[in-house]
Amino acid sequence: MILCLRTVGVPDGERVRFLKWIVDNREVREQHGILLELVLEPPAGEGETVVITVWTSHEVFDAWIKTPERGGLTGSEVHQTVDYHPITRYKVVGGYINHELLRREPQL
Repeated sequence: MILCLRTVGVPDGERVRFLKWIVDNREVREQHGILLELVLEPPAGEGETVVITVWTSHEVFDAWIKTPERGGLTGSEVHQTVDYHPITRYKVVGGYINHELLRREPQL
């Protein structure tokens, strides 16, 4: 499993559209191997937005980069308004997810 970390500059006035774009494209991204995607925001004015995406492997991520569906997403108007910085990939070597707690907590 790999975790991809990327900072993004989301212009004022585009936040709601960007977050909706993430949710609206969930199905196609999951069909191509995405396990999860989280958008993190710092307290107002204290840094950039961070997007964390988790994939099953580097190979699955690399295959996604080559699919026509990805081109449709990155060519969208919303995607073009956001300043994406380079992706850093990390191999997940430890830790855990508390699945039971996730099932009990309210969803986003």
